Amino acid sequence: MLGAPTAEWIAGDRQVRVASRWWSGSMAAVGVLAAVSAGVFWLVHSAIIDDSYITLSYARNVALHGHWGLIPQRTSNTATSPLNVLLLAGFTVVLRHPVWALAAVFVAANVVLGLTLRATARALGLREWGVWAAWLVVLGNPLLLSAVGLEVTLTAAVLGALLAAAVLRRPWLFGLCAGLAVLTRIDLAVIVLVVFAAAAGLWRGWWKVLLGGVAVALPWFAFSWRVLGSAVPDTLVIKTQQKAWGSYQFGNGPLLYLRSYPAATVLAFLPALLGVLALVVVVATRARRRLVLPAALGAAGVVHYLAYTALGVPPYHWYYAPSLVCLSVFLALAVSAAHPATLALVAVPIVGQVAFDAHHGLPWRQAAITTNWATPAQYATLGSQLAALTGGRPVHAGGEIGAIAYFCDCAVVDGFSDRAELLPIIDNVIDKASPAARALLELNYRFLDRATPPLDTPFTLTHTQNPAPGDPAWPASSSWHGPGAPVDGYYTLTHTR
Repeated sequence: MLGAPTAEWIAGDRQVRVASRWWSGSMAAVGVLAAVSAGVFWLVHSAIIDDSYITLSYARNVALHGHWGLIPQRTSNTATSPLNVLLLAGFTVVLRHPVWALAAVFVAANVVLGLTLRATARALGLREWGVWAAWLVVLGNPLLLSAVGLEVTLTAAVLGALLAAAVLRRPWLFGLCAGLAVLTRIDLAVIVLVVFAAAAGLWRGWWKVLLGGVAVALPWFAFSWRVLGSAVPDTLVIKTQQKAWGSYQFGNGPLLYLRSYPAATVLAFLPALLGVLALVVVVATRARRRLVLPAALGAAGVVHYLAYTALGVPPYHWYYAPSLVCLSVFLALAVSAAHPATLALVAVPIVGQVAFDAHHGLPWRQAAITTNWATPAQYATLGSQLAALTGGRPVHAGGEIGAIAYFCDCAVVDGFSDRAELLPIIDNVIDKASPAARALLELNYRFLDRATPPLDTPFTLTHTQNPAPGDPAWPASSSWHGPGAPVDGYYTLTHTR
């Protein structure tokens, strides 16, 4: 157990009195959180998706070469989460292996989530089992586990800390958490704003919130702008230029995954849907005022979902992580404040998730929800053999390159790794933008390197159903057969010159 509540909730605007500091916790609790998290990481460590390997490649290059880029030969800015890369790089310096570093970050982030949820529950006088329920319903979510290596776990940790800071009315701490949130994903600013709007106890110290956030986030954005050529990652341009997959975009994307991965999708989204229902009940009945800030977090998840729907971006499964985390945490905390009979609303999804996660494999060999064209093992085999076949010379690859580049540790080239290939896309976005947006984009790319030519690539890696005789070929198969996915086939290497 994490210990009995030692906080008193006083209605109105009076201060919440907390008998112990928000980060305090028994060593037994920390040990349980860490041990369970480590076991879950072992479960998924062989099922890391392609985009996660992009992050791991960045972390390895930063840690071992002091170089910000997907490949050692080029500086790039396609890591969506600078904080995730920097944390992984820091652990890689010590552990000397990015996957071990990922394990450390995964465990640490989940421990932080558990402790900050504990701080929130103690301050609001909520039942202790609500802490465990909120933690478990996030930890076991099949969709979130299908994006380990990306910033989903870090997102949960910083949002947990943000909620605790709001509940405890700590403006400096809230500002620190806000800065960390936008360094985790810049779109988390939406959630920060919604929670702050509901946190009346922070309003008088708004300047502390602002200064704290700026102090944390500004140094990175200034460095990125001047040194990397853009304050925000290039993925903001890449992803917003991509539209629907067939008839599916972000808003109706869960229906696509329901078609391809029905059990995993139901278990991933069910807590969030129940969270929306709980949010309606709380708002409609003006239920317990102590749920105002947890409800704000849930509402922020809804706002985030609506914002992404309005943008019309593709339904990449990890894009749903902020909304799922916010609404799932709110559901568990709300249920813990209600009649014990409502426990089933969160217990049933948790039991279902645990059963599914165990049944999917011990350990997993492929993510429960994936849009990759090949399995992690197939990409690992291809990448491991590629450097010898090319003699270390650059190879151009269309589509997915994260795992291939990671296991090859060589120059695998496309727009994610060689920024020169992105220049036409960036210029096209700037040309088509409104005057105000164009001014912002031009400012963002003021220091962009436009002089370095693309890497010369004498080899090309392509996906095909019929490899040419004599060309090296590797099988590529996947459980994903939705829009944009090729029929199972082969990756083949061609020497073009």
